[in-house]
Amino acid sequence: MDKIMREIKLEGSFNFRDLGGYQTEDGRRVKHGMLYRSGNLSRLTASDLEIVNQLGIKKICDLRGADEIEKFPDPKFEGIIWHHTPILSDEQMLGQVGDHRDFAETLRNTKPGELLLSLNQNMVSFKQAFQKVFKVLLTEAHTPMLFHCMAGKDRTGGIAALLLYILGVPRQAITEDYLYTNETLEKMTKNFTEIGYNDLSDVDQDVLDALFEARVEYIDAFLDEIEARYENVEVYAKEVLGLADDDIDILKQHLLE
Repeated sequence: MDKIMREIKLEGSFNFRDLGGYQTEDGRRVKHGMLYRSGNLSRLTASDLEIVNQLGIKKICDLRGADEIEKFPDPKFEGIIWHHTPILSDEQMLGQVGDHRDFAETLRNTKPGELLLSLNQNMVSFKQAFQKVFKVLLTEAHTPMLFHCMAGKDRTGGIAALLLYILGVPRQAITEDYLYTNETLEKMTKNFTEIGYNDLSDVDQDVLDALFEARVEYIDAFLDEIEARYENVEVYAKEVLGLADDDIDILKQHLLE
């Protein structure tokens, strides 16, 4: 599927895209208009809100911590149920928006990419957060859902990877979906600057590049950690996420064509 067709261009957000169109290993495809992922939504314009409303989304999973939500809340959407499903708690967030000095100090004392590798590995352990997201997804599974964090990259990427893997999408395509964030780096940086994201001006550029870019080793760290602990995503889905065969069948019934 063409990348331009997959991404939904918005004035006040970025990295907003439809997960539809990916082919599964058994020859089916993820339905368009059912699963959406994005970055920060707090600056959506009136025109953006109209576009989102036209997508027919009925539920949103906000994967951010409470501090992020307080500073940059989602707009109110008519007819959409908003769920707070934080992937990491505020104390565990590596890049929490409010911790200007602490976060900058951490970055000044870390190697490029080190924090993101650690975050993606650690995400595997936060089963309750993932369970909440899948509970929302399975509630009226025939209705479209959007999930997002601030950058729409790692927390959002973890959810997207699990969903696509469970639906039968090959790992190569899952990696490509994760890396698409790099197509939106310029707009992401602009968005973060305008909302007053952390002042990281004295942090080495190599470290900053590693923080904002989507890199293969990050999504590999997440998926490899699952395989190292649980053999594969299928076992993880059942033993950790608590998904029964019937749950997976329901997801495939409503999300594949």
